[in-house]
Amino acid sequence: PGDASRPADPQPDQPPAPPLKDWPSLDALGERMVKLRFTPGLSLSVMHDGVMLYSKGFGSGDLQTGARVTPRTGFRIASVTKQFTAAAILKLQEQGKLSVHDNLARFMPEFPQADQVTLAQMMSHTSGMNDYLNHQAQSVLVAAQTRDYTSPELLRIISAVHPVYSIRPGQRWLYSNSAFSLLGIVVERVSGQNLADFYQTHLFAPAGLRQTAMDERCSAFDGCDGYRPNYRIAAGFDPILPVSPTFAGGAGGIRSNTEDLTRWHDALFGGKVLKAASFAQMITPMLLKDGSPAWEYVGPEKLNYGFGQGIGHLDGRAFIAHGGRLNGYTSHLRSLVHERLTVAVLYNSDGTGVPGFTAAQRAVRIEAMKLGMKEIGIA
Repeated sequence: PGDASRPADPQPDQPPAPPLKDWPSLDALGERMVKLRFTPGLSLSVMHDGVMLYSKGFGSGDLQTGARVTPRTGFRIASVTKQFTAAAILKLQEQGKLSVHDNLARFMPEFPQADQVTLAQMMSHTSGMNDYLNHQAQSVLVAAQTRDYTSPELLRIISAVHPVYSIRPGQRWLYSNSAFSLLGIVVERVSGQNLADFYQTHLFAPAGLRQTAMDERCSAFDGCDGYRPNYRIAAGFDPILPVSPTFAGGAGGIRSNTEDLTRWHDALFGGKVLKAASFAQMITPMLLKDGSPAWEYVGPEKLNYGFGQGIGHLDGRAFIAHGGRLNGYTSHLRSLVHERLTVAVLYNSDGTGVPGFTAAQRAVRIEAMKLGMKEIGIA
């Protein structure tokens, strides 16, 4: 059975949080993920307009000790990090230190063709840049699991990817971890702070995130272990180390929990982190140079892309969403924008090579959103 946890204790001037909802159908899907050995554990939280509706952990965060997952268990959130990096750039724009329409060359003149690409294109995956994580030598990725990197080292690794650009900037949507890690370095150069400190000061603290951080050392991670399914062994999983936070950088270096992630979107909606105009920029679909939409996905659930956020519509209701996957971890964060309904799910499995893992994830977040919509009277 799942382990329920109350949201963090209210401050003295706040009323007690209402009781969490009992949603057996969602419990069953979480328990099924563990029973079928898709993941050792998962954490799931649903929030509406600042009020936690549902928050539970399922399964184990450490197969050796049997430690249970709770909604406050830490996970690496992988590419959900990207919206934090985009928010950092928008915060610097609010401070008058840059514009999203600036060329990268203003901040990083040494990077190849930096005068041809804008920060906005980098934040929307329309820069045309290649991807240093998904097109990296295996030996480098293995080394990155157990060592930390300086920003100059990371910049050299990204610059060495060949080709640096797969297509011309603004030509079409092309996912790029390189672009977001470079944006993290831009934040450091413009602000004079390292990325972890900038996140903490300007994003995490204003949003009230209590257990969210970008660790500057591999050994500092405070959270559950990551795993990869292996049905050939009795345990069903191999432990696997993710690349270090300083190697994933602004593309995937943050750790958090599901309660904090729901608070993050609530803070964005409530203007606690960014001004309304900046948030509007974040969730405005990007256009290519020819004026056509920069589609992330064209299918049953079409997705545009803004700044670090996928943008779509569900039954006519606008939503923002982002997923992530890193060695040992999978993440998803999704909100109905105007209804301020948020679902956060974190897994300590990357699901590699497992048929049904993606479909099972989708079933969990669909049921969570459906129950949340029903609870607030819009289903």
